Amino acid sequence: MVKFCGACLILVSGTSIGWIIASVYLNRERELKELQLAFSILNTEISYGKNLLADVLESTARVLRPPLAYIFSRTGEELANSREKGFADLWQENIAKYGKESFLLEEDLEILINWGRQIGTSSLDDQVKVNQLALKRLEQQEEEAREIARQRVKPIRYAGVLLSLMLIILFY
Repeated sequence: MVKFCGACLILVSGTSIGWIIASVYLNRERELKELQLAFSILNTEISYGKNLLADVLESTARVLRPPLAYIFSRTGEELANSREKGFADLWQENIAKYGKESFLLEEDLEILINWGRQIGTSSLDDQVKVNQLALKRLEQQEEEAREIARQRVKPIRYAGVLLSLMLIILFY
């Protein structure tokens, strides 16, 4: 009975580890979709709403989950309260601070940083184009993330199960 309980515990643990590792790939894809939604909202707010950037960032943060929501909300708060730093600096600081907590890769964060450098430095039409370019690049990254997840999620999950079965066989 003790051996059986131990074997079940090993099997459940190994399977769980496989699922947890595989979820990293799925979470990146989810976060890229969220960013696309955020940039669509930003694009609409900038082109039609003509609201202040700080307000737009804070309202956009409400549709996102942490840590992406923190990037937008903190930047909006700091932009509204700070007169010393510009948007690009605040945006980059918050990406550096909260981007590490996300599942996004460095190249995904670089898209956000580049967007932050360009926003607010040109006409309204150019800003809409910058938003659309960032949105397009995020779509490409999401497609890449989806392909990577398709290739890796199942094998990683199976590896968790198979490695735990191998351990059970080795111990018994």
